Amino acid sequence: MNIALDAMGGDHAPEAIVAGAVEAARIYGVTVSLVGKPDVVAAELKKYNVRGLDLPIVPATQVIEMDEKPAAAVRAKSDSSMVVGCKLVKSNAAQAFVSAGNTGGALAAGILHVGRIQGISRPALICPFPTLHGVCLILDIGANADVRPEHLQQFAMMGTIYARELLGVEQPTVRILSNGEEAGKGNQLVIDSFKLLEKTPSLRFEGNIESKEIPAGLADVVVTDGFTGNIFVKTAETTARLMSQVMREEIKKSPVALLGALLSRGAMGRVRERMDDSHYGGAVLLGLSSLVVVAHGRSNSLAVRHAIRVAKQAIEHEVPAKIQRGIAALAQPDERAEAAR
Repeated sequence: MNIALDAMGGDHAPEAIVAGAVEAARIYGVTVSLVGKPDVVAAELKKYNVRGLDLPIVPATQVIEMDEKPAAAVRAKSDSSMVVGCKLVKSNAAQAFVSAGNTGGALAAGILHVGRIQGISRPALICPFPTLHGVCLILDIGANADVRPEHLQQFAMMGTIYARELLGVEQPTVRILSNGEEAGKGNQLVIDSFKLLEKTPSLRFEGNIESKEIPAGLADVVVTDGFTGNIFVKTAETTARLMSQVMREEIKKSPVALLGALLSRGAMGRVRERMDDSHYGGAVLLGLSSLVVVAHGRSNSLAVRHAIRVAKQAIEHEVPAKIQRGIAALAQPDERAEAAR
C-alpha cells in the first residue's frame, strides 16, 4: 500500500510532516511517498533511523502556499506537491493522497486530478466530532458553501457508508443540522432536504438535529452545507481551546486548585486525549474515485501519522468502491421513474 504525502504542506512542514511519515511507516507498515523538494525532504529524513522503512521521495519543485487562491494555484503550479501527489493517485502509483496544506488547494487538486466518482455531484469533507458516546461524523465541513437537497442526500449516503465501514456502526443514524428539531424548522434547503431524506429507503434518517444536541451523541451522521458545517466545527474547536485556557488560568490562581489538578492529572490527561483532534487525523474528501485526506494546517507529527492511518483504513475498507455502489443504487429509483415516463 502506497500513500502519497504532501511533505511541503502545513504550518509545521516539512519537519512535522516527515516525522509523522516516519512514525506511520514504522507503525502501520505502509509505503509513504514524500512529495516535495528533494533536498529539503532528504535533509529531514537524515534526522531519523529509517532502515527498513519505505519512504521514497517524489520530486515536486513548487508549493501551493496557504494564502494563494486554490483553483488558480493548482492550475498554475503543475509541479506543486499537491498536484504531483494527486497525479500519483490518478495513475494508481499511490492509493491515497494526504496533505496538511492549503485546504482549498487540496480540494481543487483532488477534484481536478483524481476525479469524482461517477454520479457524485459534489464531493464533501467529512470529519469525526467527539461526543459523549464516541464520535459523530459531520459533512460537509467546507468543500461546498452552497448545496441543493440532492447533494445532502448524497452526503448522507456517503456518511452512512463511512460510519458503517470505519466506525463499525451497523445502522448509522442520519440527521440534518437545523435550528429546531421539528419537521418544518429551518431554511428552505433544510425543509426540502428533510422531505428528500425521509423518502430515501437506504438511509436511517431521524430528522433534524440542533447544534447543541450533537455533542450528546444523538446522531451518527450529521449532514449540512459546507458553510454551516465549517462554522460549527471551527466554533466548537475554538470553544474547547478557550475552556482549556480558562481552566489553566484559574487553577494557577489557587494553591488548593493546583493540588486538586495534581491529584486529577490522570483523569485530565484522558480528557485531553478524548478531545484532541490530532487522533482523528483529518477530514476525508468523500466522493472522489480515490482517497484524499485533508489534515489540519497546524498538524503535528501525531496528527500527520493519524491522517495516514485514516487513509490506510479507508483503503482497506474500499470506501470509494462502496460509495460508487451506493450512488448507483441511489440513482436507480430515478432511472425507473424516467423509464416509466
